[in-house]
Amino acid sequence: MSAFKMIRKLFIVLLLLLVTIEEARMSSLSFLNIEKTEILFFTKTEETIIVSSRYEDKQPNSSHLFVKIEDPKILQMVNVTKKISSDATDFTINLVTDEEGETNVTIQLWDSEGRQERLIEEIKNVKVKVLKQKDSLLQASMPIDRNILMLILPLILLNKCAFGCKIELQVFQTVWKRPLPVILGAATQFFLMPFCGFLLSQIVALREAQAFGVVMTCTCPGGGGGYLFALLLDGDFTLAILMTCTSTFLALIMMPVNSYIYSKILGLSGTFHIPVSKIVSTLLFILVPVSIGIVIKRRIPEKASFLERIIRPLSFILMFVGIYLTFAVGLMFLKTDNLEVILLGLLVPALGLLFGYSFAKVCMLPLPVCKTVAIESGMLNSFLALAIIQLSFPQSKANLASVAPFTVAMCSGCEMLLIILVYKAKKRCIFFLQDKRKRNSLI
Repeated sequence: MSAFKMIRKLFIVLLLLLVTIEEARMSSLSFLNIEKTEILFFTKTEETIIVSSRYEDKQPNSSHLFVKIEDPKILQMVNVTKKISSDATDFTINLVTDEEGETNVTIQLWDSEGRQERLIEEIKNVKVKVLKQKDSLLQASMPIDRNILMLILPLILLNKCAFGCKIELQVFQTVWKRPLPVILGAATQFFLMPFCGFLLSQIVALREAQAFGVVMTCTCPGGGGGYLFALLLDGDFTLAILMTCTSTFLALIMMPVNSYIYSKILGLSGTFHIPVSKIVSTLLFILVPVSIGIVIKRRIPEKASFLERIIRPLSFILMFVGIYLTFAVGLMFLKTDNLEVILLGLLVPALGLLFGYSFAKVCMLPLPVCKTVAIESGMLNSFLALAIIQLSFPQSKANLASVAPFTVAMCSGCEMLLIILVYKAKKRCIFFLQDKRKRNSLI
């Protein structure tokens, strides 16, 4: 009898042990999967969160989600819909936003076993930042921005034609024989800068999507304004135009390669769409008006001389308008900026300028060429990165990654404006001192 009791006790202990092991195994498994984003940015009145579950229901439709919102004044849940497929169950959480602000969302997966409910898994403190696009400044600026854009488009084309009138064809021949400046610019843009962007994003511990945004901005070709800054800083603007066109063409190959490499390193999966049409249109937008300017110089030299005279004042106007439009369009993204992203936005163009100038100086290239290589390495076409991000990611992750291109564009414009003002002030001081010495020598 005692042996029977011992066996029964042993059986109960083993049963309890098996149940405990099963419970521990179940608790260690991760069934729920949500976008690996620490912050979800909501910009519309109605938003959704999709949560995938790999939990197998013991009974048909026995599992369900429970959503707890910390601040219901900011965010409210409408309903949760369930879609079952062969390998997973997708829960769509429909939400409405009332006010701007931040709140936390807790998502729980429950299983109804008969009349009892059991908690399977819980995702705590998913931070949601609500940014309504009803900001008065943003609403007022958008129609003005469109009008300004339509107004300045002919001015941009006229400015490019004027640059074509100033182009010296022998510079193209020289670069063809000695392509070192173009090679230095391309190596800096497509190899060194992406690696630096990745390294910096890891040092400041950016989230994966934001880090990818920084890397993609760093792997962009030279911006269309490079030759404009080369002119204002007494660089070689003919070389700048050639470098911009060359790097934009190379971007068709290098941007997909860098996208693939760094997305794997950062643990981001997805199909990356390279905006080939946008890259080609960027090339045509530079080449066509510049080519018209070259033809005008050869066929109608008197018109060419007029266009050459208006380049500098027109360039200054377009530079200020460009900075304003960048800030106006990026106003919403500025609200999502943290100190780390702003710091990288300042560092990325500064490092590009430093690397480009240093490499050109080490290779003993002329000073105007050194300036041009620096400008082309530091002034990046951030809007190509923006196009890739918007085409390749879900909206919430795309919004997070898009912060970096806008921040870099704004910071690089401001930095170049500061450099130009300091350079012009320095030139005036030197001219004033030289003039004063001449007068003193005559006395």
